[in-house]
Amino acid sequence: MTCTRVRAAVAVLLFVALPLAVTRAKPADSQEADFATIKELFANFNDAFNNHDAHAAAMQFTDDADFITIQGAATTGKAEIEQHLAPLFAGRLKMAHRDVVLRGIRFLRPDVATVDSDYEMSGLMGPNGAAIPPAKGLYDWIVTKQNGRWLIAVWHESNLPVAPAPPTAK
Repeated sequence: MTCTRVRAAVAVLLFVALPLAVTRAKPADSQEADFATIKELFANFNDAFNNHDAHAAAMQFTDDADFITIQGAATTGKAEIEQHLAPLFAGRLKMAHRDVVLRGIRFLRPDVATVDSDYEMSGLMGPNGAAIPPAKGLYDWIVTKQNGRWLIAVWHESNLPVAPAPPTAK
């Protein structure tokens, strides 16, 4: 009798525990795939930026995305983001190039994550067309998974302050 009870208890545990173990393994596998897809989104946006392709850059955003520039100006929606970027890429940013380093991706929920990165941008021109020194800054994104695709829902970029020049010897 005791042996039968032990077998029954083991069977119940396996019946309950095995599906839980499989369920717990799936998010890690799914998250790893999502991590890779978000890294691809990051690369795609930066390639579009460096190719000065406003349409390709805007396609990385949700339809209702918020894009906040280093000046604090906000643009909402994929179409408006494209309209914002197009004249910049044809003008002041036509020679711009950003080198980016992904700092990290943090999942807030299975379908929402933050993306943090550093950038250094060269080839900038001022409003008068004069060259501007390279700028360093940060990207802070919130990305969401919509219809199986990761897209930028909120973009915030910040320039880092320029370090003061060292004092000159007298």
